[in-house]
Amino acid sequence: MAPRKTAKSSNKSSIAANKKAQWATYKALQKKIDQTWNRLRLNVKKKAPASAIAKDRNQLLLLLGECNYMARECARAAERSQQKKK
Repeated sequence: MAPRKTAKSSNKSSIAANKKAQWATYKALQKKIDQTWNRLRLNVKKKAPASAIAKDRNQLLLLLGECNYMARECARAAERSQQKKK
């Protein structure tokens, strides 16, 4: 059986859709980060139990890690598209 050929170039509409999806994901992630940060600040201010503060802190670190991963992937995709243009 012959190997399947894959498309080497992607069309502009799929690239635009991908960028739109990345932006929507970024905005949703930013909203979650802001909510978690506010909840953590309020819990510290109210002197909540350490377990609640630790839970909020861990959630915030998880979201920031996801944001960091997404930023690296977007930078990598932008770099690839710049290389294709040359």
